[in-house]
Amino acid sequence: MARRTAQLFDLMFKSIIKDASSSAIVHLINGIYKKNYPLDTTVVKIEPTEFVKEHLKSRKLEKIVSDIVITLSDGNTKDTYLIEAQISDDIEMSLRIFNYSILVALEGKEVSDDGSYMQIDMPSPAVIYWETSETEDFVSIKIRFPNKRSVVYKVPAFKVLQHSISELENMALLLPFYILKIRGELKKTRDSEKRKELSNKLEDYVTEISLVLKRCQRNNYITERDVAKLLRRLLNMNLELYGKYREFKEVNMSKRLKKLVETDVDEVFDKVERRGISQGISQGISQGLTQTARAMKAGGEAVSKIMRYTGLSRHEIMGL
Repeated sequence: MARRTAQLFDLMFKSIIKDASSSAIVHLINGIYKKNYPLDTTVVKIEPTEFVKEHLKSRKLEKIVSDIVITLSDGNTKDTYLIEAQISDDIEMSLRIFNYSILVALEGKEVSDDGSYMQIDMPSPAVIYWETSETEDFVSIKIRFPNKRSVVYKVPAFKVLQHSISELENMALLLPFYILKIRGELKKTRDSEKRKELSNKLEDYVTEISLVLKRCQRNNYITERDVAKLLRRLLNMNLELYGKYREFKEVNMSKRLKKLVETDVDEVFDKVERRGISQGISQGISQGLTQTARAMKAGGEAVSKIMRYTGLSRHEIMGL
């Protein structure tokens, strides 16, 4: 996958987290880290992810941006989680996460009463791999000290495609990325019939994802708005990944998916509107789409692609 497309999925994941309900985020943390935070009482805060650091050699200030930093507060406890997302393996991933973790920890540094030492609390890290990874269950960095003692810093690795859709029910915010499942096979074949088979397989995945999301909503893991947003992201990813393949167009893959997704989205917003709160939600969605469009435009994405991802008109995008 081209670097630009990988960056687009990175942006999409951040957007999903930013727009998600508190219960959906807690549900994700519980699933990835095997925690048991209550969904309805845990306070969620998405922390800033931009840090300014002095370069060791040039002494110039540089900006460092991590993926996701989330703080959960439950009663007297406050825990911080740092989540990085990757398409493919990267030997320096553990080093980057360690660096990010230090910067996050320094934001809350404390000095002892007698001034003899400083304490920092490292966040709990994790790396999510969207596609199959060759790494083990952890990516690690071995830190050696002058006294020959060493510490191994381990970062749990969660590989989305090594799980079934039903297994990902405990991490509903990851489900749109499951349609990457057929990408590897699709890239390897030029056989038209095989590609049509993969198109049908993709439709089965989307149908199952839709059912799982609805089940999560019924169980109060996520909200109706979460379902609508996640289904919309799923459609966007389908167009980005598979919209160029003739065989997918021949079986009206995008059209069928769009009908399925938009039907679910319409049902969700019909229910919301009947509750008399559609205006506030629409404003929130509009703001989120505008921010996404502005970021994509600044990154040099084509207006047609921004229109496809956000639903904004060409006039609206050109005015940003």
